[in-house]
Amino acid sequence: MNLDLLIRKVLAVIISLCLASIAVAQDETLRSLTDDTETLDITTVSGARSVLIREEIIQDQATPSIVTKTTAASEDRDYLLPSVDTISGAEIRTLQRHGLEDVLRQSAGVSVVQSGQSGAQTSLFIRGMESNHTTVLLNGRRLPPGLAGLYQLEYLDVSTLESVQFLRGGASSLYGADAMGGAIDLRSTDARFVGADTLSSYAEMGSFSTFRTGHKINIAAGKLGVVLEGSSIATDNDRASSAFDNGMFRGNIAVEIGDEIYFDILGYVQNSNLQVAGSSLSPDFPSQQTNSNQSNLLSPRISVIRDEWEFTGFYSYTSNDLEALMAPFFGDNTLNQVGREAEGLFNYRGIDDALLTLGAGNYSYEFDRSAIIPGPFNPDAAFKYSYASIFAQADVEILDGTHLLVSGRYDDHDTFESKGTYSAQIKQQIAETGTALFGKVSTGYKAPSGQDFIFLDPSVDPAGLSPEESMTWELGLSHSLFEDKLGLSITYFQSDINNLVDSTFDSLTFTSFPAVVDTETSGFEVEFRANPLACLEAYVNYTYLDSAVIDGSYFGTYNPGDRLVRRPRHTLNAGVMVNGDKWKAGAEITGAYDRIDGRDFTTNDFLYVDDYTLARFFGSCFISDKVEVYGRIENAFDRMYEQTAGFAGSGFGAFAGVRILFAQ
Repeated sequence: MNLDLLIRKVLAVIISLCLASIAVAQDETLRSLTDDTETLDITTVSGARSVLIREEIIQDQATPSIVTKTTAASEDRDYLLPSVDTISGAEIRTLQRHGLEDVLRQSAGVSVVQSGQSGAQTSLFIRGMESNHTTVLLNGRRLPPGLAGLYQLEYLDVSTLESVQFLRGGASSLYGADAMGGAIDLRSTDARFVGADTLSSYAEMGSFSTFRTGHKINIAAGKLGVVLEGSSIATDNDRASSAFDNGMFRGNIAVEIGDEIYFDILGYVQNSNLQVAGSSLSPDFPSQQTNSNQSNLLSPRISVIRDEWEFTGFYSYTSNDLEALMAPFFGDNTLNQVGREAEGLFNYRGIDDALLTLGAGNYSYEFDRSAIIPGPFNPDAAFKYSYASIFAQADVEILDGTHLLVSGRYDDHDTFESKGTYSAQIKQQIAETGTALFGKVSTGYKAPSGQDFIFLDPSVDPAGLSPEESMTWELGLSHSLFEDKLGLSITYFQSDINNLVDSTFDSLTFTSFPAVVDTETSGFEVEFRANPLACLEAYVNYTYLDSAVIDGSYFGTYNPGDRLVRRPRHTLNAGVMVNGDKWKAGAEITGAYDRIDGRDFTTNDFLYVDDYTLARFFGSCFISDKVEVYGRIENAFDRMYEQTAGFAGSGFGAFAGVRILFAQ
């Protein structure tokens, strides 16, 4: 089917449903708002993905919101920003998602691009923003980024998490430099509030000699709480010389040392080995590369929780060590990164219909790249920097049904220009019709980091570059009716980035030099959800994205007017699930259309990557109260596709597993 025709048909159906629902909603006899209905609005207005397994999501709403940067005792207020998805652990497990990239892939406004198959480097473009413009956190603590500042989504197992909170749009005023495009918080069970002893385990095997396993244990012993999680995957993948194995451990131990005064330690360790097959477009490129990676996080925290206020202070030590064996072409390299962060956060709830937040932090980072065997194409490089920040946020209901959320931040940098950023968002809820109007404007700031210089010629002075700056805004509306059984949201967004740090490559010396460009991305998201019956749920979301270079050039070939690479102009996701008493079954599709991926260096023409639409089927059944068996089919119709030119995605794959839960 012609893509444009398909998109027009989908949009026609969505718009028709929206218009019909708005007309019907004018009859007040068809809608009676209750407190429970409002709770459902809070969950689902943020995105169509949140509709699946709604009961479990509502139970998870006690988890704090990423938007307000609160601690565990604070109210969840992510309804203030519709561009926030809260995806429960129950939903993750029912949909049989394991990697973070799989969770995000079906969300509106998101493009996930993997350079190959499981374990391959993965880029995340939120509304067209760069991959290094999204920060990833674990229970509010920043995880260490990997190569080139990209967070290693491909290594982040989510199968045992309590929830994933995903913010689309600028969040620099709360989370600093890495959050110009958004923020993702992986929410593990908080050891401070473990309610009972539980133990769960799963094991799964399937195509490509894949074997997965995961375990989680919660222990509640008086004033002591313990949460331990571990998972692993080993697979040969669907291509020679691309085997991948990865192990992950998360642990959180907490003790109540006084009346609602807690001390806890959060730990995270990830270790992986990956064979990287060369690009099919470059026969002279090495046929195989081997990457070994280890990431660590250790973070002690003190927290005091009272009825009207709470205080949290934490210190985090992070490290990321990568050994890339790329001989004989580029040589063997090690990349080492160390981060140290200290942050204090105060939340005050003593004012009716308001939540106030004050915070401050100090952050320092070190990066170095060392050649195992030095050479002219393999120079060493190192860089370090630090900055201090203060930030504040006010969340206020200024009128009945009108919420305002404003935040500001000031970063005092030791190497680059210091800068202030802000964010303001408003939402008007019209209870009589189930309609909400919302808008947001925010600024962002990102000083060049060590990752920007790891592969640059060592003669380059990082301090000679200017920080990246962004201005983003969005406008939208959402509508629901029939006690939230149908819902639709439409959002328009735009992001402008000045001084985007990239690189240009000298093919004669095999060295890279910095390049600075200005870019603009804009588009809209349409999300539709339906829950007409207790046993039936469905969603559709579509994103249109336009992105381009506005000023400057980079990589020797990208000039004003050129599109930004690896950002599909059209993305489409849809899913349906049927729930029985002891079973669930469903299907999902995801598609990306009108894509470019760099230039052909021989012709200087853009490389257009073929469109693709992939289908998957999944199902599960409880054979007892404690035992669940499940299975899924990925790429059900065995489509040949590439997310990155020259790197094929996985073909047809079938997987089956068993999950066991033991509870006190």
